Amino acid sequence: MKGQTHEVYDIMIVGGGLAGASLAISAARMGLSTVIVEAHAVDTFPSSQPERVIALSHGSRCHLESLGVWTEIEKLGVARIRKVHVAEPGSRGEVWMHQAHADIDALGYVVQNAHILSAIYATIPSEITVLASACVQSFEAVDDVMHVSVVCGDTTKRMACRLLVGADGAGSQVRRLSGIASRGWDHNRFGLVASVCPILPHRNVAHECFLVSGPLAFLPLDDTRYSLVWTLTPRDASRIMGMEDNDFLRELENVAGADMRKALGGLAETGARALFPFEFRMAASMTAPRIALIGNAAHTLHPVAGQGLNLGLRDVAVLADALRKAVTGKRDVGSAIVLEEYRQRRMADNLAVATFTEGLNAIFSNDFLPVRLARGAGLLGMQYLSPARDWLMRCTTGLAQVDLLDGGA
Repeated sequence: MKGQTHEVYDIMIVGGGLAGASLAISAARMGLSTVIVEAHAVDTFPSSQPERVIALSHGSRCHLESLGVWTEIEKLGVARIRKVHVAEPGSRGEVWMHQAHADIDALGYVVQNAHILSAIYATIPSEITVLASACVQSFEAVDDVMHVSVVCGDTTKRMACRLLVGADGAGSQVRRLSGIASRGWDHNRFGLVASVCPILPHRNVAHECFLVSGPLAFLPLDDTRYSLVWTLTPRDASRIMGMEDNDFLRELENVAGADMRKALGGLAETGARALFPFEFRMAASMTAPRIALIGNAAHTLHPVAGQGLNLGLRDVAVLADALRKAVTGKRDVGSAIVLEEYRQRRMADNLAVATFTEGLNAIFSNDFLPVRLARGAGLLGMQYLSPARDWLMRCTTGLAQVDLLDGGA
């Protein structure tokens, strides 16, 4: 396995998505030799999922600003969420959250995945090696080096690094080959995503409607459109994906309820629809000898509170900080002390966010009458109890987690 290698990189990052590419930029700026191993062809990778959007938190925007990519992302298109409306159709309970309550520019930023990736790849320093259409076949830690076998087309490369980072998504090959177990479950739900045009302007208001099947979110995408994320059972997903556009829009209006229809003024048109599955999965550990997991390789969350990528970017920020300390102290970046700092600093945040998102989904997907009455009263009370409303806002915008990271730095 060890074979002959020509260079030992400081860091090899498997997965060139948002988390992996962001870490690569940070590592290269520290002077660390860095290689990205990406399964897709990089020239098509940024536009591979044009329908998917991300609701970035305030903390994620700050991280992307520190990388120098936020200005380019704004040029490509960013919608600011000024207000968030949380409600359940048929219930009197509702919560309104406003940016002024948090004294920040916006509660969130809605951006297409492709735009973030395009901006990041335009910023990647030339000294970073990118192996596209490639995958890791096997690896083995020997002394202070991780020896890695990488398949690129018909060629197998023998490579080596001090630290191997798994940023290769929910089905992480790095996690599997390292023997790190994962725990979780399939929610038996699909997210239907599309852009829809309301009759009335959205005024930068995001709406989260809680249905028995799961959340229905309308996120401002640009001046005239919402990005829709509609949670559906497998049967409903198949039925609704087969509808004509007009029938789809009428079904959506009916499900959203009378209050939401009034806020929208009705829906005029829709873009292409796509489906993706919802699941919850957490790695039993974020580290192994000379290995660190980040992003969806470490945790895949239900999107009910929009925390997935934001959690992944906090992984990047903490790992980058641990690497920076190692560089300053002239320590091995793949050493046990670096990985243990990363693991400990991420543990509390990961558990807190996973508990919050899974708990929120469980509460609002329960159709038992006493639970419905209780959550309606809870939403109504939260609107008038500013500490409770502010707690919800800090959790959903990531401000609470930013405080936690600052405290651990």
